[in-house]
Amino acid sequence: MKNIKGILFIAAIAIITFVLWLLAVLSEPIVPLDRVRHIVAGLALSGFFLNFLLATRNKMLEKWFNGLDKLYIYHKYIAIVTIGLIFVHSAIGELLKTSDQAPLPGALGSLSLGALVVLMGITLFDKRLTYEKWRFTHKLMIVPYTISLFHAYFSSHIPLLRFSALGVWVGLTALIGLSSAIYIIFFYQRVRFQHKGTVTNIVKLGPKIIEWEISLNSPIQFSKGQFIFIKVYQDGFEEAPHPFSISGGNDKKITLTTRVSGDFTAQLYDDLNPGTKVAIEGPYGLMDFSKGKKKQLWVAGGIGITPFMAYLRDSHPDQEIELYYSYQGIDSGVYRQYIEEYQKKNPSFTSHFIDTATMPFLSFEGVSIQEDTSIFMCGPEKMIKGYVNYFRQNLKGADITFEAFKLR
Repeated sequence: MKNIKGILFIAAIAIITFVLWLLAVLSEPIVPLDRVRHIVAGLALSGFFLNFLLATRNKMLEKWFNGLDKLYIYHKYIAIVTIGLIFVHSAIGELLKTSDQAPLPGALGSLSLGALVVLMGITLFDKRLTYEKWRFTHKLMIVPYTISLFHAYFSSHIPLLRFSALGVWVGLTALIGLSSAIYIIFFYQRVRFQHKGTVTNIVKLGPKIIEWEISLNSPIQFSKGQFIFIKVYQDGFEEAPHPFSISGGNDKKITLTTRVSGDFTAQLYDDLNPGTKVAIEGPYGLMDFSKGKKKQLWVAGGIGITPFMAYLRDSHPDQEIELYYSYQGIDSGVYRQYIEEYQKKNPSFTSHFIDTATMPFLSFEGVSIQEDTSIFMCGPEKMIKGYVNYFRQNLKGADITFEAFKLR
C-alpha cells in the first residue's frame, strides 16, 4: 500500500484552518458572508504555507508523497487553489464593499492579488523562460505571501495578534512558511550541495544523448534508481541545479545519461568539458528495485531507461524481470545493445523494444501480468500516467512505483 501521509497532511492542514477560522471570536459583529471571506483568506494563507514547505525538498515529505514528482503535482495544484481562494476573497470584499477597512492593509491586499496573478501567470504559462528564470519567479512568491500576512493581521475582524488557538495557528504556519521561503531563497544552494566532484569522462551515445561520468571527492550513498540535483561550474552554464537520474556508478563515481530537451541539456551535449567541477544534492527517488517482489515488470520511456540501467549495470538481480523499453527512433534507444547482451547472460531477464518511429505505441492490452508482480515505470509524464491508470484499473492492488518527468 502506498503512503498516503501526504494527502492526510494536506487534509489536516485544511481542516484545522477551516475549523479555527470558523470558530474564532470576532472583535465585532459581521455578516455571515464576511465570515466566509475570512475563512477563505485563512485557507489561502495555509496554501502559501504549504507551498513553501513542500518546496524545501524535505526527505520525509518526499516519502509522504511517494516521490518528489508526485509532491510537485500537489505543489502545483495547491498554488492554483490558493490563487483561486484569493480571487474569491477579493470578490466577496468587493461585494460587501466594506468601508471600515484600513486603507493601507486594503491596498496591500489588492497588491498581493495582483502580484500573485502576474507571478502565477508567468510561472504556469510562459514556456519561453529558462529554467533559472522560472525558478526565480517561484522565489518571488514570498512577496505576495508577506503582503497577504500583513493584510490578514491588520485588516481582519478577528484579532490575530491576541493569544488564541487561531492566533497561534496563523503565527506558527506563517513562521514555518516564511522560514521555508527564506531557506529556499538564501540557504538551500549553500547548505545542501555538499557533495563535490569532477567530470572525468564524456561519451556521446547519439545525436542528442550523452553519458557523463563524475568522480566524487567523498562517497555518496544512493540506491540504484534514484536521481540527484546537480550544479555545473563551467563558464556559460546557468547556475541553477538540475535533476538527473543516476544511470550507473558506485559511491565514488556516478554516471548520468542526459538527452537534449532544453537549453541546459543542449549545453551539456555541446559544451561540457572533462575537468569541470560539479556539486550534487540528493539523492532522491523511491525507485528501489531491490525492495520489489520476486516478479517485476519494468516500463521505460526514452531517457527514462536511466534508473533501470543503474540497477542492471551495478547489481546482480535475481528477480524475474520483464522490461518494456519504448523510444522514438533508433538513435534514442541508446542502451538497446547493452540490454540485449545482458539478456543473453541472465535467463530471468526478458526485454521488449518498442521504437515508436516505426511501431505502434506500447500497449499492455492482452499482456498477462500476474498480481504478485511489482511494476516500476519511468518516463514522460503523459506516457507514465496513462499506464498507471491502466494498471490500477486492470490489476487490483497493483504494486506500482513510478517517476514521471517533464521539463518543469
